[in-house]
Amino acid sequence: MNRDFLDHEIIEKDMDSLYIGNLNTVEYDLVLPERGMYGSKIIWKSGHDRFLSDDGKVTRPAYGMGDRTIPLYATFLYGNAKKTKTYEVRILEKKNQLQVSNVYPVRITAGVSELAELPQVAIVERSDGNLIPYPVEWEKGSRVFFRAPGMYKAHGTLADTELSVEAEITVLKELPEKYLNPLPEVTECSEADIRLIEGSLFHNSQQNMLLYLLNVDDDQMLYNFRTASGIDTRGAMPMDGWDAPDSQLRGHTTGHYLSSLALCYHSTGDHKIKEKAVYMVQSLGECQEAFSNMPDIKDGFLSGYSEEQFDLLEEYTKYPVIWAPYYTLHKILAGLLDCYHYIRSEKALVIADRLGMWVWRRLSGLSREHLTKMWSMYIAGEFGGMNAVMVALFRITGKEEYLKCAGLFDNDKLFYPLEQRVDALCTMHANQHIPQVLGAMELFKATGIKKYYEMSEFFWQTVVSSHCYANGGTGEGEMFHESGKIGALLNKDTAETCASYNMLKLTKELYQFSPKAYYMDYYERTLYNHILATRDQRVTGESTYFLPLGPGGKREFLFENNCCHGTGMESRFRYREGIYFFDRKGSIYVNLFIPSEMHWKEQDVLIRQYTDRRFPECISLYVEGSGLNTIKIRRPCWARRYRILVDKQEMDIVPDENGYIIISHDFSQGITVQLEFSYEFQLIRTPDEPEKAAVQYGPYLMAVLSEQKDFIRFSFNESDVADKMQATEDPLRFLCEDYTFVPLCEVGMNAYHAYFISTPGRGNIKQNMETS
Repeated sequence: MNRDFLDHEIIEKDMDSLYIGNLNTVEYDLVLPERGMYGSKIIWKSGHDRFLSDDGKVTRPAYGMGDRTIPLYATFLYGNAKKTKTYEVRILEKKNQLQVSNVYPVRITAGVSELAELPQVAIVERSDGNLIPYPVEWEKGSRVFFRAPGMYKAHGTLADTELSVEAEITVLKELPEKYLNPLPEVTECSEADIRLIEGSLFHNSQQNMLLYLLNVDDDQMLYNFRTASGIDTRGAMPMDGWDAPDSQLRGHTTGHYLSSLALCYHSTGDHKIKEKAVYMVQSLGECQEAFSNMPDIKDGFLSGYSEEQFDLLEEYTKYPVIWAPYYTLHKILAGLLDCYHYIRSEKALVIADRLGMWVWRRLSGLSREHLTKMWSMYIAGEFGGMNAVMVALFRITGKEEYLKCAGLFDNDKLFYPLEQRVDALCTMHANQHIPQVLGAMELFKATGIKKYYEMSEFFWQTVVSSHCYANGGTGEGEMFHESGKIGALLNKDTAETCASYNMLKLTKELYQFSPKAYYMDYYERTLYNHILATRDQRVTGESTYFLPLGPGGKREFLFENNCCHGTGMESRFRYREGIYFFDRKGSIYVNLFIPSEMHWKEQDVLIRQYTDRRFPECISLYVEGSGLNTIKIRRPCWARRYRILVDKQEMDIVPDENGYIIISHDFSQGITVQLEFSYEFQLIRTPDEPEKAAVQYGPYLMAVLSEQKDFIRFSFNESDVADKMQATEDPLRFLCEDYTFVPLCEVGMNAYHAYFISTPGRGNIKQNMETS
């Protein structure tokens, strides 16, 4: 008998005889044998090692995250035969084991004879000292109304417990002023023609993405929409990964693609890119029209699937049965509005307007309690920046329904602790909630209601000071953790790229209302050391999902149309956004030192900015324009010393209270400003484990190229790190104790270390991020 036949037969017997337990309700580690009963060698591979490792170790999802079904692949080998079997492992979420040490009273202020709402959550202190928001069931409902001033109380219990909650309601004849002036102090130079200059990492990265977009199959990007609406797919191949025909998130990448095309055209002026965007918009309009003619589909609907997921969300169906339908909808709406703004597509606005009204009609019929419960659900209730795009539609169309609709996305789980100025972010999904704060900023800009601004600013300060790694990234395993817990969370699942993408957008918004240099210090840190560091240098369009900050990590590109691939397509064309701003007094702010040219015809302003990698400390600015009287240049926090020359004349200028070097001059004939900002070594220590530190040199976080899996120990500390770094011919590469340090954004496909063990020395010890 054929030997290969016997080998296959043995494998089949081993497959049939192998039993690894009840895989429908897994709570404990699996025992995965290395050999079958008849002698086959078995190699195991998990489809998601965050919840199930290759050796069978189980990590159950936290309470509220929902059960997870993980594919587990067993490859059987015997002789010349090989075969793989897939097991579906359903891992149960942890039970609610809330251990409470304190339930804080809920406090609100209301006006006499005004209907007020109690928040749907209370702030709870767990037995481990961490604060979290927790759902409340109020005895008499959440609406309160009082006819006389005074102090009132309401009572309730924490959901699914017998623990009491008390609300303290202060009723006043006159409420404190609740509005702020929503007029920004500075504004982006968005109407100016800003181009990156060849030669920098930023320009190379942008051009690679341009080449990638030119080669994307537009019909494939439309596949899910055409299939769902019953239109011919024109022979296109189906999407894959998160956009595969059986994925519940299908359509999200198409929304990002629309935005990236629009932003690319805005940043490069490439007309082929504009043609692709016009085709996409026209085709999506055809899909929307086809949907409107389908039975049981409401007018205006547009997505890569039917309305079913929205129906299921309203029934509180958990992830992964459904997957964030309003998140995907936000990407589609944002992409359409970007096409309206940047390629002047009126058709895109028409589609977005019809879709926006579909959202309003659907949500306006639901109670606040119903909406709050939906939005608080892990992943299933994730809605991206739906509140932000609703405000954008209000600004464009003037329809009050959109402003009301934006308010329907207010999420007590996030907003109430922020209003109380309490850090209760622990256990929250980072990128599920950062865009919601962006929406709060948009609501402030549209209404002037100051609580939206104040909670946004407090959120930013909290994340940057207590939840960020040295590279500006936030979140481990996508989640916020305990305040100040950084050193204990250094592994391969750190710093989700989407989270930083949205933190940069929030930083830019807050900066415009308070133009202080520390906002742009964070912006620069995160742009250089996270966003730029995530790119694939090849023309693949890929970005990392996580940026590993544990020892011996390697950047990984997943090619699965995930969320970070989507924001990564956009980010390459957003490099220009933080460089230049202007104020109403005619001043231009220079915030980022990226080789670029800004030509603003309407204001008669021209600025050219040059840097040279061979001399990274030196920056040259050519400034010309009759519409300009002052330039303000950010003095970066990392530069202890600086030197300024205006037309070769050295100037003694002290930065102002906001951190800017101010040069007032007659720019009509043009001047040259030369800047020298000192690059020096600094250590950034983790607050929870101060023996762990990262090394910063100028704006760059430095990494050691090494595959070692344990933290590398260095003998330097704050007092002598500069002395122990040996320069090389490359001004941004150094040798130290037989290791090579390079900027994190230049590690390529090498394994690296971003944090090290270094015993704290005397001197200024810098812990984590500085915000002021």
